[in-house]
Amino acid sequence: MFILQVASGDFFSTYGGGQVYVKNIVDEMIRQGYSLTVISFVNQNSGIEKKQYKSIDLYEVGNCGIDKLQNLVKQLHPDVIHAHSHKAHVVTIGNNLHIPVIVTAHHGGILCPAGTLLNSKDEICHTAVSHEHCLSCCLRGIRSGRYWYPMMRLIPRNLYRKLGVGLSRLPFIPFVSPIGGAAWSILRKQQEWETIAEGCSRMIAPCNAIAEAMLRNGLDSHKITLLPHGIPLPTSVPDFPPIIDGRIKFFYVGRICYVKGLHILLQAFSHLRNSNIELHLIGGSGNKTEKRYETALKKRFASDQRIVWHGKVAPDKVFDVIGSFHVAVSVPIYMEIFGLNIAEALAMGKPVLATRCGGAEMQIKNGVNGWLVEPNDVGALAKKLDDIASNFMNYEPMLSAQRVISISQHCNALMQIYEEVAH
Repeated sequence: MFILQVASGDFFSTYGGGQVYVKNIVDEMIRQGYSLTVISFVNQNSGIEKKQYKSIDLYEVGNCGIDKLQNLVKQLHPDVIHAHSHKAHVVTIGNNLHIPVIVTAHHGGILCPAGTLLNSKDEICHTAVSHEHCLSCCLRGIRSGRYWYPMMRLIPRNLYRKLGVGLSRLPFIPFVSPIGGAAWSILRKQQEWETIAEGCSRMIAPCNAIAEAMLRNGLDSHKITLLPHGIPLPTSVPDFPPIIDGRIKFFYVGRICYVKGLHILLQAFSHLRNSNIELHLIGGSGNKTEKRYETALKKRFASDQRIVWHGKVAPDKVFDVIGSFHVAVSVPIYMEIFGLNIAEALAMGKPVLATRCGGAEMQIKNGVNGWLVEPNDVGALAKKLDDIASNFMNYEPMLSAQRVISISQHCNALMQIYEEVAH
C-alpha cells in the first residue's frame, strides 16, 4: 500500500501539536518500512519542489492552486490519502481521482469559523455552526471587532455576505476587510465543512468532544473513528524526582497563547501563598498576537519569583527538560482535541492537572494519574493547586506511563483504517 500524508502545513514546523504529530507518524511509518510520501505546504509564491526526507520523497507545495495540487496527487497515485490540512481541497481531489481520503480533526477549526470552538463568553462551544451563533465570536477575534458587533449583527445576512465577497476582491484594508468579511467567512467555513463531511472516507476524532461536535454539525456517525493520538515514548521512565523540603515543581509545556489558559494558570498560581512551590513555563509564542500576550503576562507576574520562564524547547528535548519536575499543568479554555503535552508528561511518569477540555479526559483518570477541573475557573484551579502542594507525596510513575499510547501502537491502528478504506 502506498500512502500519501498531507502534512499539517509545513512538515518541518513545530508550531503546534498537529505538526509534531504528523512528523511523529511519518517517522514511525518510515521506521516500520511502509511505502509513503509527504506533501508539505510552505510559504512561497508558487511551484512544487521535490525533496528527500530520510528514505522517502517529500513535496514542498507553494501557493500553486488546486489544479496543480491535483495533478501532483494524480502523478503520485496513492492508494490512500491521509489529510491533516487543506482538508476540503484534498477531499475534493480524492473524490475527483477516486482515491479514499481519511481526515484527522486536529482542532476545532475544522468546524469553527473562529477557529477554536471557544464562544464569546470564553466557554467551549456546544452549538452547531450558524451565522447567528458565530458572528460575535468571529468579530471578537478581530481587533476592535467586538465594538462593531452590535451594529454588524443588524445587517441582513445576505447583504453582509455580499459585502464580504466585494471586499475579498479588493486589496486588504486593515479592520475593514476582516470585519466586513465576517459573514462571508462563516459561510465559506460551512461550505468547506460540508465538502469534508460529505466527501471524506473516514474521519478520525482523537477525543469524544470533537466527535460529538462533528456529529452535531451533520457528519455521518458511520464515518467517525475514535482514535486518540500516540507519541514516541521515552527510552525509559525515570524514578520520580524527590520532593525536597516539600518543594513541588509544577510545569507547563506548550504554546504561550490565550486559548491555552496561561492567564488563568498564572492568576490561580499567584493566589497561592506557599513560597515553597515553583511553576516552570516551557514554550514560546508563534505570532505577534501571542507575543503580545506573552509579554503582558511576563510584565503582570514579574514580581513572583516562583514563576520561571524557560522559552521554547525542541520537541526531542522535552523529556530531558521535564525530568526533574513533579506535576504537569495543562489548562486550555478551548476544546483541545488531544494534548500532546499531557501525553508527554504521562509518558515521563508525571501526574497531570488539567481542565476538562476534550483531550484531557481521554488521558487522565481523575485522582489516579492526575486531576481534572473545569476550564476558565481561577478559583477551582487555585484550590486544586493548593491541595496538591499541601498534600502531594511521592508518586508511582507507572500510574501515568502505563496509560500512554505509543506511536507504534497508534500507527498500527492507522494502518488498519487505511486497509479498511482502500478495499
